[in-house]
Amino acid sequence: MHVFMASFARNPLRIMVLSLLRKRPMSGVEIIEEIEEITLGFWRPSPGAVYPTLRALEEEGLVRREEEGWRKVYYLTEKGRMELEKLGLASQPAGIDDALCILEGYVEYLREVASRDGLSDEQVSRIERIAEDLRRLASSRAKPT
Repeated sequence: MHVFMASFARNPLRIMVLSLLRKRPMSGVEIIEEIEEITLGFWRPSPGAVYPTLRALEEEGLVRREEEGWRKVYYLTEKGRMELEKLGLASQPAGIDDALCILEGYVEYLREVASRDGLSDEQVSRIERIAEDLRRLASSRAKPT
């Protein structure tokens, strides 16, 4: 059985929440309404299911919560994106700004791992090669201001 199907069969709400937050940050109420809309009204998860799921995802580091006034808004973390990739649910960036945001997330990840574990000579060479490619891209494609 495909990894996604096995995970979805065990906990469909978890997969739905992660997938929805990949598109945009949402509050718990927005998640409930979005699932109801996507399923054409066949499934409206209860707050008693959604909020504990969000809390568990937050404890696992897959989502983070920010308070915006009285609302709590949930964001997918880089670890959450990697979880979706493991399930075969990776998505293409929606555009250059989205791709840059993803790159920034990976840079932060590499920084943390490198500070903890260090980098091999081969890894340093690969990073330098990628950085040089990005420098060339930036200088050749820059729009005049």
